[in-house]
Amino acid sequence: MIGNGRVIDDDLFGIAGRLKSIDDGYYIVLNYKTGKFEVHNSKCAPRTLCLVLPFETLDERTVRKVNMTRAERIKELLAQAERDNELLERRSKAAALDRILSKVGG
Repeated sequence: MIGNGRVIDDDLFGIAGRLKSIDDGYYIVLNYKTGKFEVHNSKCAPRTLCLVLPFETLDERTVRKVNMTRAERIKELLAQAERDNELLERRSKAAALDRILSKVGG
C-alpha cells in the first residue's frame, strides 16, 4: 500500500510489466479515494505522479496513453495543441461571422 492506494504489480493483461519495459521507474497505483488508476515514476521523486488514467480497467489503452504522454514527446504534444487551438479559433470566428451575417440578412 502507498498513500491512498495500492501498487498494482501484476494484472490480467500484464500492463504493469509492459509499462516497466517502457521505463523501469513506472508503476501503477489504484487510488482508493478516487477509484482511479495512476501511473507513477519512481525516478521523478518526490513527486512521482505522471498521469491519472481515464479508464476503469488496465488494458492496451493504458500503454498507448503512457507512450503518448511521455516527456520526450513534449514538443510534439505542444505543437499539436497549438494546431488544435488555432483550428478551434478559426471555427469559432467563422461561426460568429455566420451568426452576424444571418442577423443582418447577408
